[in-house]
Amino acid sequence: MSIWNPLRKLYIKTTNITNGYHDDDDRLVSFYKLWSKMYDFSIKLDPAYYRQLTNMIKQVVSPSDHVLDIGCGTGLATIYSAQIAKKVTGVDMSSDMLLRLRKKTKAKKIDNIELIEGKYPDDITLEYDSIISSFALVHFSKEMRPLIYESMYENLKENGRIGLFSAQGEIAHAFETKIEIDENLKNSGFHNIVIQDVSDIYRIVIAEK
Repeated sequence: MSIWNPLRKLYIKTTNITNGYHDDDDRLVSFYKLWSKMYDFSIKLDPAYYRQLTNMIKQVVSPSDHVLDIGCGTGLATIYSAQIAKKVTGVDMSSDMLLRLRKKTKAKKIDNIELIEGKYPDDITLEYDSIISSFALVHFSKEMRPLIYESMYENLKENGRIGLFSAQGEIAHAFETKIEIDENLKNSGFHNIVIQDVSDIYRIVIAEK
């Protein structure tokens, strides 16, 4: 067994800490004000995280795309997508996470990323070619998640694609199980749904409008 297996399982289970913040945006933003200082470092502790995150993006994002990254945080997925896509829009409630992302884009001289400090879906009105999200849907309650999938469907152009990267709900209860994901996506109108379990704990979900 890899040394990373128990470490990543422990890390993912700590996400349950924020599971009770669904109806308290201020509390969630305060949490990420502190977590923003350690976020990138914590991700680097598990090489599989970035490898599987980029694996998801490669399956969803095309060169001509305008991509929406929901809960973009410090921009790991945003920046990688910007290397492929025509334009990437990132939305996040945490000004502290976005500040770190802005510093990265300035240092790397990336000019095809637009950032929105706000909440999904309230502050998003456009349609996109593809939508990606990593470890963001966990911050919505189980009752709210079907509405989020419906919003994603509405924010996609015809034949658009979504790519989700998160953890397996069968291991960490704050996340969705395969059955829940499949049901929520189908009820929202998505098809060609592919659910891939990778690296012991992580899960990639691909679907089309």
